[in-house]
Amino acid sequence: MRSSIEFRSAGYADIVEVARNMRPSDKRELYAYDPTENPEKLARNLAAHERYHWVASSGWRPIVILSAIETAPTLWQVGMFATEEWPRVSLGCTLFFRHEIYPMLEKAGCNRAECRSYIHHATAHKWLEVLGAERECVLNDVGIHRDTYIQYAWTRTAFETKKTIDKMSLFC
Repeated sequence: MRSSIEFRSAGYADIVEVARNMRPSDKRELYAYDPTENPEKLARNLAAHERYHWVASSGWRPIVILSAIETAPTLWQVGMFATEEWPRVSLGCTLFFRHEIYPMLEKAGCNRAECRSYIHHATAHKWLEVLGAERECVLNDVGIHRDTYIQYAWTRTAFETKKTIDKMSLFC
């Protein structure tokens, strides 16, 4: 029997629980600038923006943290990290992004939303592309490990000029 997925605002306890149990590829991304790799520190930093963090849970277990943080007027940084149970909730998270986060970004006046992903994180790349993000560029020497990242973005201009129905629109 499948258990249902619940989405709600994420607080410190949710964020730290997922951070303590996140996938290795997510850990590499999230700790790119933090050699301590401390889940409590990460949770404190993210919880400061609690209004724009959501947790997807199944039963009592938090599985995914979704986030959107305004870094400058009209510019947002979006992100996600998950436990190994990600496949159980991936479709639900895709729908939540489409029906909740996209409209929130539009209402907030977002013209550009960005996400950087570790070059070897193929699962993240595929999901970002399903969500309609455009692969923009490769970034070398990122973070303390001098890793290579791919920058993805959703822009208002791209979605206003692109008339495809096979991709989800950020500004639908």
